[in-house]
Amino acid sequence: MKNKFYKNWIILSIVVLFIDILILNNISFEGNDQSVIFDFFIKTLGYILSLLCLVISIKFKTRHLSFGWIFFSLYILGDIINIMGYDIINNEIINVLFNSSLLLAIIFIFYGFLRTIIERENLLKEIKHTTFNDSLTELPNRRDIEKNIEKALSEDKKFAILFMDLDKFKLINDSLGHSHGDDILKKVAIRIKENIRKQDYLARSGGDEFLIILNNIEDENIITKIVKNIVCEFRKPFELDDNTVHITCSIGICLYPKNGDNMETLMKNADIAMHKTKEKQGNDYQFYNDNMHSQIKNKFDIAESLIIGIQKDEFVLHYQPKVDIKTNQITDIEALVRWNHTKKGMIYPNEFIPIAEETGFIKTLDKHILKLACLQIREWINHGKEPINISVNISPKLLHEESFIPYLESIFEFTKIDPKHISIEIIETAAMEDKEYVYNVLNKLRGKGIKIHLDDFGKGYSSLSYLKDLPIDKVKIDKLFVDEICSNNVNRTIMKAIIDMSKALNLKVLAEGVETVDQLNLLQELDCQSYQGYLYSKPVPIDKLEKMIYKEEKEGTIV
Repeated sequence: MKNKFYKNWIILSIVVLFIDILILNNISFEGNDQSVIFDFFIKTLGYILSLLCLVISIKFKTRHLSFGWIFFSLYILGDIINIMGYDIINNEIINVLFNSSLLLAIIFIFYGFLRTIIERENLLKEIKHTTFNDSLTELPNRRDIEKNIEKALSEDKKFAILFMDLDKFKLINDSLGHSHGDDILKKVAIRIKENIRKQDYLARSGGDEFLIILNNIEDENIITKIVKNIVCEFRKPFELDDNTVHITCSIGICLYPKNGDNMETLMKNADIAMHKTKEKQGNDYQFYNDNMHSQIKNKFDIAESLIIGIQKDEFVLHYQPKVDIKTNQITDIEALVRWNHTKKGMIYPNEFIPIAEETGFIKTLDKHILKLACLQIREWINHGKEPINISVNISPKLLHEESFIPYLESIFEFTKIDPKHISIEIIETAAMEDKEYVYNVLNKLRGKGIKIHLDDFGKGYSSLSYLKDLPIDKVKIDKLFVDEICSNNVNRTIMKAIIDMSKALNLKVLAEGVETVDQLNLLQELDCQSYQGYLYSKPVPIDKLEKMIYKEEKEGTIV
């Protein structure tokens, strides 16, 4: 488009020059000397340039410049006509118009350029503001943060960086909508401003994250006081047009020069401290310390090693028996993964499962565990042994993956085992995210003969209505209730209600984490059907389990 514009003006200029040549050859000028001819030629070129400027002004919508170039073109045109000796220019009125057009041209062109310069300056200011400020909260953004941290570093005075994140903000966006989420972010910015000092700096670093620089800090107690005020401020609800919303925040604190001497280190350490606060359910603050860095480094190493661990076949299954309370016989078993790391030795689930969940690797790990459990059943069948049902824990992420059932079918096909030998354990939160989808998946699994166990019932957002609605076969009551069943009448009453309702719905009931004979006896009184826990056996490798199952060795006999 730009090339076409210039091409058209080149053609126009050539045409005008050609006309000039014709005029020079055919028209008699007054005086007819070389200076007059040269003057005519120069003013014709000036006329072409003024028309070019006019078109450019129109193209860029500069109205005052456009008028200016119109008047200037008229003035030059008048001069050209005057040189050619036409009598029309001798008309007094027309002559005045042509002469006054120069004055008007100067006024409009001067004002047009002045206005263009002013508009350019305003545009540059707007671009600068947009570049360094957040459009929603009007706070400085990440680019401005870097500039201010560098400024604080250059002053070489003690300061603190606070990295703040809103807890479970995504839930607000998903449930109330992004417009309400934006309103909350604006109100959050106002609340933080009200609780920091004038010399301090507040910015929105992105999403639901804010950064605060507390300048000239001589006493760390000042930091604690300010941070506590901010956390307390979030205890007040946020009033929206049609909703009242409660939201908390997590804050990580990093000190200069104690925790770092450059921008990258300080921001990284403040972020680490903030995430450590989140790991403890948020709604609090933490100062950075060196132990956090070593923990993050260890987490990173584990995350990187997870894939290699599967490739090297380092993950193994231990099995914990589930026992019939009346007969004291093993009815089925639960597969629990262990990581036999080549360098670190045996790593237990509490060290790597949270990391696998955080990184999304849990889906791959769950699939691997399913495969190992099916291969174990195949091995028993190959050796002529009656296989025992193995239950496998499935994460919500894998349960919600469309490829889950096809993968399970492929494993059954590969191992040539009957699906009835496998049970799937899910936690109740897995069913809360998308009930219709989950119910459909669970029904498909049950249709294949797979039993569904509801794990850790009572630990989360438990409701007895789930027992009625969910397509499950067994309820596993969480260890939390079992721990205090002998000393807490409320827990005992709740346990009784769960057992009675489950049985009324034809669901089997198992109590988790049974560790004492007293607990077992009380469960028997409550008519609980089965249990698992250290009282009978901790999770054991396959060789020990086989001795227990096939009566070569008996562990955990109840006296």
